Amino acid sequence: MSNSDPFQIRDSYIRIDTMSDTYARIAENAFSRFLDDAADPTPLFCPPHDPSGAMDREDRKAVNGIKTIVFSAMAIETAVFDLAAIQLGDKVATEYLDKMDLMGKWMIVPRLICGRSLREDGPAVNSLKGLVKARNALVHHKSREWDKAGKAERAMTDRWTIFEKDQVPNAFKTLVLLSLEVDAVLKTFLGALPFYGKEIYTDSPRHPRVEEVVQRCRVIHQKNWDEA
Repeated sequence: MSNSDPFQIRDSYIRIDTMSDTYARIAENAFSRFLDDAADPTPLFCPPHDPSGAMDREDRKAVNGIKTIVFSAMAIETAVFDLAAIQLGDKVATEYLDKMDLMGKWMIVPRLICGRSLREDGPAVNSLKGLVKARNALVHHKSREWDKAGKAERAMTDRWTIFEKDQVPNAFKTLVLLSLEVDAVLKTFLGALPFYGKEIYTDSPRHPRVEEVVQRCRVIHQKNWDEA
């Protein structure tokens, strides 16, 4: 077997109840609402589910930003297990790969399948590193003691600025860039992540602001792929 031949283990398992697409849809819907609120500076008070008006635009934007990050990461983590299980078998995926960290899984699974890895210094892997860091900061958040000088409060404000400006957009971009690169490396669409290549069907158009991000990711991916 050459280093480009697929490594396949056949068994009797099939994949059911996979959640990657569901998590990705939640992330995309949250991201579209986040982008809408970011583009509209006017607070919207008293939505039907919140007659007290406590949740204004900034609150909603924060909630949808968190959902974008967390569910993007969940979709990506679920997808790499599904990809390994489908192509390499449940025994390999469960007993040998499942305990690896997320970065390690995404670097080794494509190589085991087709003999090629994702590009270590490419945009997909770099974005994934940022997403993992952002997800961990949310999931393992630590509160800080208040200080009279206000340093902790300023640091919190700075963190949320970075969160909204960089980390939320990066989360959804990671979904798109990773999907595009995995499909390119494997030379086929295997369905582990949603398809973000050139659309075949147009009956369910994306939110226009989300579509702009997808189009930019395609350009980034193609430039990286041409240079690889």
